[in-house]
Amino acid sequence: MPRLPSSTAFRFAAFYSLAFTALILALGTAMYWAIRQELRYELEQRVVTERGAILREASNLGAGGLEKIIAERARQERGDMRYAVLDAAGRLQAGRKVTAIPSSGWSNMWFVKDGGMLDDTRAFASRTAGGGTLIVGADPEAIEELDGRIIPLFAIAFSLIAAIGVIGTFLLSGALGRRLGAINRTADAIIGGDLAQRMPLSGTGDEFDRLSETLNQMLDRIAGLLDNLRQVSGDIAHDLRTPLARLRQKLDIALASNADAPALRTAMQQAIEQTEDMLDLFAAILSISEVEAGGVVVRMTGLDLSALMTDLADSYLPSAEDSGRQLLRSIAPDVEIDGNRELIAQLVVNLLDNALRHTPPGTAIGIALAAGEEGVQLVVSDRGPGIPEADRERVFARFARLESSRTTPGHGLGLSLVAAIARAHGGTVRLDDNYPGVTAMVNLPRRPR
Repeated sequence: MPRLPSSTAFRFAAFYSLAFTALILALGTAMYWAIRQELRYELEQRVVTERGAILREASNLGAGGLEKIIAERARQERGDMRYAVLDAAGRLQAGRKVTAIPSSGWSNMWFVKDGGMLDDTRAFASRTAGGGTLIVGADPEAIEELDGRIIPLFAIAFSLIAAIGVIGTFLLSGALGRRLGAINRTADAIIGGDLAQRMPLSGTGDEFDRLSETLNQMLDRIAGLLDNLRQVSGDIAHDLRTPLARLRQKLDIALASNADAPALRTAMQQAIEQTEDMLDLFAAILSISEVEAGGVVVRMTGLDLSALMTDLADSYLPSAEDSGRQLLRSIAPDVEIDGNRELIAQLVVNLLDNALRHTPPGTAIGIALAAGEEGVQLVVSDRGPGIPEADRERVFARFARLESSRTTPGHGLGLSLVAAIARAHGGTVRLDDNYPGVTAMVNLPRRPR
């Protein structure tokens, strides 16, 4: 497991924590300055209002009225207000003493209390008619209390948030590290050869679970392809050993004998026939494998299944009649599906070939097509020996052949290819009893209207 500071999970969690802490700091600072500016604005408004009242009263009293009003208000100690009137030389005429003569406008200055203590004041200074200075101010105690209370509280809150952020960084990075570590360990096990391993799921349905499910589906697909590859290899080795040995034996006999040209020609002809049989076997195995593994791109288009089955029934009718069999059809018109014409045709051909192979002369083979609300049903039936119910699933496996069909040509791959094509089209296939014989029913999705 990587060290936390070097892991992506830790860096992501740390970045998130720092960003959140910085945002809280910015919001807290903005709120503090907004409140401070509001308190300062209210204080200055009181000063302006008080100054306006003083000037109105002084204008009614005439000469010396301003000094009288300031002296009276200074004696009354009107709350947190501060007053002073200075002459042109800067000497105090009324009110409280100040430490310096302020310039006109707003300023922070000091008034002197009776005991000599200094009193911080937010004041507004203006010139009087006689060249002196009128100073009206207020004690910014509310702002000072805000600074004295809010700043320490804000510092404590910020420290707690920062501590929570640090703890959260380690917790979040640890949780992410554990989830990613589990996936990484599973991947290492799969690389080591344990293909049965799958990515762990927490059951929360989060992004990691969805990623694990996707990876598990990919692993299932890979496992299926590998199983298919092993099965193809086994199938080829299984079914080619006997015909190759037989072919070698016949060629050895022909080579060792003193046969004449016609006999050698017959042996060669038999060898060619067996070779073609093996090539057909190869083609059948590869077709099934490609369909099942997705190697064949199944291009689905709108397919008129009624027309296709009618064409196939017409093409098989002469063969059926020549062999003394009837071909009965019941094909519903205008039945359409989304499918691949070549693969669906191969499916029907395999079923018809099976029916012709196993149906005795003088009997009938049925081919039918019907459509319903739930889908399309394609049916091929025969009057042959039938298939026991216990074997009806097994015959869809590759090379599966019943005892009753050992003497007939074939490799036991026809129904396996039928099942593979049906699955590739989202359909199913099953076998039922036809009393006697077998009914093969293929159910396919109907094309949306």
